Amino acid sequence: MTFSLIILINRKSNYFTSLLFFILAYFELNNITEKKDIKDLLLSELQDILQSSGYAKFRAIQIFTHLYKNRLKTFSDFYLLPADLRDFLEQNFKINSLTTENIQYSIDGTTKFLFALSDDSAIESVLIPTETIDEDPKLKRLTLCVSSQVGCALDCSFCATGKLGYKRNLKPSEIVEQVLQVESHTGKKISNIVFMGMGEPLHNIDNVVKAIDILSNSVANVISRKKITISTAGIVPKILELANIPKPVKLAISLHSTTNGVRQKIMPIAKKWNIQSLRDSITQYYRKTNIPITYEYILFDGLNNSQEDAKRLAKFARTVPSKVNIIPFHDISFTNPTGFARELKPAGKEQIEEFVSQLKNLGVNVYVRTSSGVDIDAACGQLAYSKR
Repeated sequence: MTFSLIILINRKSNYFTSLLFFILAYFELNNITEKKDIKDLLLSELQDILQSSGYAKFRAIQIFTHLYKNRLKTFSDFYLLPADLRDFLEQNFKINSLTTENIQYSIDGTTKFLFALSDDSAIESVLIPTETIDEDPKLKRLTLCVSSQVGCALDCSFCATGKLGYKRNLKPSEIVEQVLQVESHTGKKISNIVFMGMGEPLHNIDNVVKAIDILSNSVANVISRKKITISTAGIVPKILELANIPKPVKLAISLHSTTNGVRQKIMPIAKKWNIQSLRDSITQYYRKTNIPITYEYILFDGLNNSQEDAKRLAKFARTVPSKVNIIPFHDISFTNPTGFARELKPAGKEQIEEFVSQLKNLGVNVYVRTSSGVDIDAACGQLAYSKR
């Protein structure tokens, strides 16, 4: 586009149209592009960029140290770097931070964070001080449930996030920032990360894996890969892809039924990949990684809590080494659910105890997850901006 064209447009259209074309031409002529968030880069990528620009590779380690150990937020504060390199970073990159829009505190110690993103969309993260009631009481955990997408496309009947619809995938930096922001707010070290927040992680597998690579990098040293779990509704091809990453992580399967008919009602994605294909992908994942599987099973009244359901679940769980987490169904009436979702009812305490007892008698390694953060809509399935 040339300035002569802009003049011609100016003669034939109004002032605002001309101004728009002028701005577009200016950006094109000056090759102006949005700066990349430096936290979107792996250490190896940063090393390559620096080396190709005439800087020593070891400077990338210093930059990672400033970002993830010192948690510095402006390039001018990167005291280990020479001035010309700080200028180079300033000209080519940015350091974005999530904006903390709201923090809610539950009576049980759970904390929910509402983060605004640069495009004014939002995500929620949940900090959970304990994970289950049946595991070793001496085991102290501080688990962060992180989001991988803005909204979700799957529309599972029990999940409030699905009612929002899918907006977009999170960038690696936006995933990483959830961890950094929560640690900054609390002053505490996160011991475990679970990708069980907003979104289907395997629909954003590249950015999720990249964020994990950044967080677990030995220089960044934010968290060990052994302390990270990815939960999926059962995206079979992506489970197989995840099995082949160089350093695999723990896998949790959002199961909730072992019959195709019931599971398809609960989770529409099950119409695409049935129970058998899901079981096959899980088997391959375990054979490839040698990491036991976690099955998540929300117990609904009269839907998936019969003796036959327990027997089928036990058989399914024995396919590979695994554990089963029984999860209470949490209220999502604030999303005004319709149809089948509106009919779902939680199993009662006695029903849960009976179902768990049956599974234990059948040799299943089973735990009951606590309903952390119910009073602030932070429990499993409840993330949907209730306070935005």
